[in-house]
Amino acid sequence: MKTFKTLSIAGALLLCCAVYSGTVSGQPARKQYVADFGVSFNQATVTKAQRGMLGLDISVGKMFTNNLSVGLAVGYDVVSYQKDEGIYARFAVVPVLAKAKYYFTIAPAMTLHAALAGGVYQAIPHLSTDAIGGITESGLHPGGSLGVGFDWWLFGRQGLGAELEYNFFDSGAEDLFSYFAVRVNYSLIKM
Repeated sequence: MKTFKTLSIAGALLLCCAVYSGTVSGQPARKQYVADFGVSFNQATVTKAQRGMLGLDISVGKMFTNNLSVGLAVGYDVVSYQKDEGIYARFAVVPVLAKAKYYFTIAPAMTLHAALAGGVYQAIPHLSTDAIGGITESGLHPGGSLGVGFDWWLFGRQGLGAELEYNFFDSGAEDLFSYFAVRVNYSLIKM
């Protein structure tokens, strides 16, 4: 029993040392690339929208300074979902965006970031009868997004993060089509 406890304490200390040594240099820097792989919960904020659903997102950016990253973001977001009498009605969006992130260092392994993006959104409605946000047909729509997030850089070049993003695009109706995405990211830093 004492041997197990001693080995457990030694293992925990070794893990803490490995985490600490990796996080000292664990933030993206100039001329590096950052890739984010995310899973999100999305909810449309327009009329006739039902409950939200999940989405998958990936973004890749190059660090132009130690704080500024510019790149490309794509995803597949289901923003409205409803099951009605055996019929599944859903509204999906595929954003293809040029995205800029500005990182604010708050600790050696922790950063906050603000994001701004612009591009096109492919609307993919699979609806029963009602239009959601004025959209009834598939099509490309210009738009953008604003976001804030948090990153914790673990083990040197890997990180975990969370992000809140507001997406909006022109639907051709009176108001903009908009939705919120709450995302959890796994990030990698490459040279």
